[in-house]
Amino acid sequence: MPEVMVQKLPLQVALHLGRQLIAAAGQPGLVLPSEQEICEEYGVSRTVAREAVRILEGLDLVRVSSGRRMELRPPREWDYLNPLLIQMLDPVDVRQILIDLHEVRLLIEPAVTGRAATMLSAEGLARLEACLARMHELEADPDRYLEQDLLFHMEICWAVGNRVLDRILYSCRWLLAASRKVTNLLWESLAAVTAEHEAIYRALAARDPSAAEAAMRAHLEGSARAWEFEPVVIEQAVQASKAKALSSPEAESSVG
Repeated sequence: MPEVMVQKLPLQVALHLGRQLIAAAGQPGLVLPSEQEICEEYGVSRTVAREAVRILEGLDLVRVSSGRRMELRPPREWDYLNPLLIQMLDPVDVRQILIDLHEVRLLIEPAVTGRAATMLSAEGLARLEACLARMHELEADPDRYLEQDLLFHMEICWAVGNRVLDRILYSCRWLLAASRKVTNLLWESLAAVTAEHEAIYRALAARDPSAAEAAMRAHLEGSARAWEFEPVVIEQAVQASKAKALSSPEAESSVG
């Protein structure tokens, strides 16, 4: 019988079962366990089994119909922005998710930065300048540096006043943090990363959309080689971000 922790038992069952389902995805004739079979396999109550299935359903991993066994949904429908799902994936899949995220950033962030050059308020520029000052101070403290790095990029996003974009970035905030942890491994010193952000800031302060867009694109393209790291290296860098995300109040409420 698989071991599960007494604490948050439905979540532990869901994580173990989710890994099994993902590993079995694509197998012909795959039959998922019933609620009763989950109870028997894990030695848990029907209430716990039902809650574990609800968690998997909330990740868009399975589809549940009244009176029928749950069905595994196609991988393209899974909620890859949820740290619970990422915790179920193997390191190779995690690396690919972060590569996909980086490609999305390349599509969106340079254009957003160019637009922000014409829309940033004096207060917004002051906040960006304060972020840069803190980044200089924290170059020997990667975790706290990361917080300012994320805030710098979010300030640029907020400047354009697009609520849909705000929510998209908020939804993948922990993945963005994980991505930064990996790309920052490229540099012997975070001073080089700060310098790239300073170039973005100068273009924004000059109200030069083309220069701002180019500076952001250069920053992102320069980080792309991080995805050549071995999957295990990326997985190690991601673990802290997953743990922090899973311990947040939002994660607690998402699993009941």
